[in-house]
Amino acid sequence: MRVCWNCEAQNPEDAQFCQKCGHSLQDRASSPLFVVDSVTGLFNPVFVQAMVDQESNRAMRYKRPLSILVVEVDHAEYIHRDLSATQLNELMKELAETLVASVRDTDTVGVLDMEGAPRFAILLPETDQNGALLAADKIRRAIASHDFRAGAQWQRLTLSCGTATVNHERMGKQDLVWIAGQALQSGRAAGQTNRTHASAQL
Repeated sequence: MRVCWNCEAQNPEDAQFCQKCGHSLQDRASSPLFVVDSVTGLFNPVFVQAMVDQESNRAMRYKRPLSILVVEVDHAEYIHRDLSATQLNELMKELAETLVASVRDTDTVGVLDMEGAPRFAILLPETDQNGALLAADKIRRAIASHDFRAGAQWQRLTLSCGTATVNHERMGKQDLVWIAGQALQSGRAAGQTNRTHASAQL
């Protein structure tokens, strides 16, 4: 393992930047790679994609399992209608905190989109497709059972998840974020919410 000089977090030996604080593990003079999302406190889309690329390359090189979840809040259009901007930001921050609490320390949670339907990515190292499905179900249950401070009809929320897993038989880059997002969209197009949708093997 490689210990970060800035926050002392442990990272894979071949990691180029810290999974926790975003600093380069080689160049102490550089700025952190990421900018934290100002609403949720999670990693922003740029850092998420960089992490996915790094972990995908490592998983392919060493033939290790790797999965990703793309998570979307159900009924987002009604949440946006009913809540003020301040209330919505507070709800998304609480949702982010609950997501982080429901995953392992080695997993990475980040924002993909906060403009439309709130969408998040959860990177799951050392996790195959079955493990990703179990993780998604655990996350969905954690969110569905949480009492959010927004109250009223949005005291309870549900999520829909799409999953994608690295295929070691396929050469070249695998865009796990896009693949998991497509799995999610396919399920949503069929009118299914509060479900986990697994991608077909690449």
